[in-house]
Amino acid sequence: MLPSMCLHRLLFVLCTSALSLSAQTLPPGLRLWIRADTLTTVVSGSVKTWGSIVGGHVASAQTGTGLTLDKIGSRPAIVFTNSAFFTAPAVFPVRSDYTMYVVFSWNGVHAANNMVSGNSRALYTSAPGIPTVLHNADFGRLSVSSQALSGPTVVRVRHSNVSGRTSIALNGQQTSDDILPQNVDSTIFIGAYQSGWGLNGTIGEILIFDRALAPDQQITVERYLHDRYGIERAKEPPTPVINFTRAPSSYEVVDPSKTTVIKGQVLSDSIERVTLEFLRNGRSVVRKAIDRPSKGDTVFLEQQIAAGLDAWSAVVTTRRLGAAESDTMLHAQSIAAGIVFAVQGQSNSIFGDASLTPSIWSRTFGGNFSQRSSDTLYAISSASGNGGGSNVGAWALHLQNSMADQMSLPSLCISGGLGGTRIEQHLPDPNNRLNLNTIYGSWLYRVIKSGSRERITWMFWYQGESNNSNDDYLALFGRLRQAWKEDLPNLAHIVVVQIRPGCAGPGHAKLRDEMRRLESLYPDVIVHAASGLPGHDGCHYNGFGYATLGEQLFDVFRRNELALQPGIYRAAPTLEKVTGTGETVEVHFLRGTDLIMTSDFISGSIVRRASDAWFANNRPSLHPTSVSVTGNIVQLRFPEPVKSVSYVPDYAYDDGTTIYQGPWLTTRDGIGAITFHNADVLPVSVHEEDRQWADESVSEILDMTGRRVGIGREDFRLLPSGPYIIRSATSSRPIVLVR
Repeated sequence: MLPSMCLHRLLFVLCTSALSLSAQTLPPGLRLWIRADTLTTVVSGSVKTWGSIVGGHVASAQTGTGLTLDKIGSRPAIVFTNSAFFTAPAVFPVRSDYTMYVVFSWNGVHAANNMVSGNSRALYTSAPGIPTVLHNADFGRLSVSSQALSGPTVVRVRHSNVSGRTSIALNGQQTSDDILPQNVDSTIFIGAYQSGWGLNGTIGEILIFDRALAPDQQITVERYLHDRYGIERAKEPPTPVINFTRAPSSYEVVDPSKTTVIKGQVLSDSIERVTLEFLRNGRSVVRKAIDRPSKGDTVFLEQQIAAGLDAWSAVVTTRRLGAAESDTMLHAQSIAAGIVFAVQGQSNSIFGDASLTPSIWSRTFGGNFSQRSSDTLYAISSASGNGGGSNVGAWALHLQNSMADQMSLPSLCISGGLGGTRIEQHLPDPNNRLNLNTIYGSWLYRVIKSGSRERITWMFWYQGESNNSNDDYLALFGRLRQAWKEDLPNLAHIVVVQIRPGCAGPGHAKLRDEMRRLESLYPDVIVHAASGLPGHDGCHYNGFGYATLGEQLFDVFRRNELALQPGIYRAAPTLEKVTGTGETVEVHFLRGTDLIMTSDFISGSIVRRASDAWFANNRPSLHPTSVSVTGNIVQLRFPEPVKSVSYVPDYAYDDGTTIYQGPWLTTRDGIGAITFHNADVLPVSVHEEDRQWADESVSEILDMTGRRVGIGREDFRLLPSGPYIIRSATSSRPIVLVR
């Protein structure tokens, strides 16, 4: 409990021990120093004023509940309940370095939880228990802790005005390092931001310095705070004695075609021995020991790491003169050699499946659409969420897992997927390609920081639902592809997943057809159809649907990477041509030697049949009366003459509201055919018909009025171009003669 004098109503009490401590032990530059056992006034159990040990400043409570006394450890602290807060004098350093300490205990209730904030500056939690620093109300540039609060915590924020570098430390362990804009806000609210967005938790003490404290000064303050509140402090890392200019990182996927290098410069003359080592699966492969190096000497070790499922480590230790033990300067674990690929698009490129277990050989770099320059750690890929952090999306993780399981190939996926985005939002900022506030800039920054620009040969693109048929998708994609080709000089394969009806439609018929045409415009594009994938909910897919897509795309990747057949392998059947005259047409497909229409099914009490998938003359209700599939040809008979044919309606069945979900044209393996819209029915040349009727006897040739104009095949040579009817002993067929 507090001394009775400190609890007396409206009475300020100066604790002389605090002044003595300030003068003798704490670094200079204190602007504000308040703690719960000093200079407080209490009325009816609530703290009303809170005085600063330095500067004579007083923080005043604003209306609301809370601000009651409790403890952190054995020391008094003030409880905030997301209601009342303190307004302090506007003494926060502006356009200046600063260091701030807050002794805080979070109560587990998630809200904004502003600890010490202002009108445009804040120290708050942006996610449950995740300390975050804001300057200039720029929520696009934040410093975000990589760890959450856990129990009583000494929170340190350190900011350099010139460089903008801002870091957060929890109990002495640094958890962020980011570039923020200048702070121009001197206002101080304790437990609020802009007089709102309150705090759930307990504060014992706050110190604000008008300088970025040096490491030894930080240690002085932190030893005082940790000892005072009985909070365990993270072990202080050894003093760096090697400046590494090149070194691998834990979970890195290195380039198997190049050596992996450890290189650094010695910073001290007091080193007895430096030891550098590469280990494979825990066993030493190469080791170098350097005795009595001089300050400025270079230490160096390299190793070729072959692609495969081997876990490598890089370790550097130093032993000081006269020391009994060595200090570890570098310990990079679980290094593997493999490939890097990229993913971009909207929600279906990043949507997850929480039940999917990642392989330890499936890796990513930085956070998905992270806007933090310090977010540069390698990690195991995840599909537990729908973006952000280490999430790469369900089908991308299936793709990675298959690479490891079936090809013994570790992989690094760098995803730029972001839900609900149009293709224009994925274009680079023309004035700043590395603008971290843009999708492209965030993605490219991580590509460059991971050293992957020249290593990425595969790009997977799944986007389009947020655009519509009024957009010039071909032109927009051309601009995006050009940007990729400029920034990824060895990009060889661009896989475009053609969207299917649903999500943000209608208005996708023309857009999907433009996506179909991309592979005829660009030789490096592989178009793959989402049509026919299982588990579609009208926008996204269940785990089975994403797993199916992942396996299909893995097969495309594997066949091309292993060169299992000449040229570029594309799996999804695509339109070659539509031929015929009158009411009967034939739709010819490339890459489809054994096509099928999936089974009829009941949806909304209506039987959905194969004929629902096809329509003619740009009239969605003009369906064929029969559909038959033989090999790679679909024969359609319509109730009236046909000039153009479409496969799959724009959005819905004939009722205009129920999203189209099949039947689909697929291969026997379940790979959907690429949809198309308004394909012209082409005249059939006589030479093609000759091949088809090679064994038939042509008895007569009629014009379209029924008048006989020839007998036998030889008469074709004498006839002008135009439509005719050919009769044989067994059949009658229309044909168009093309000269």
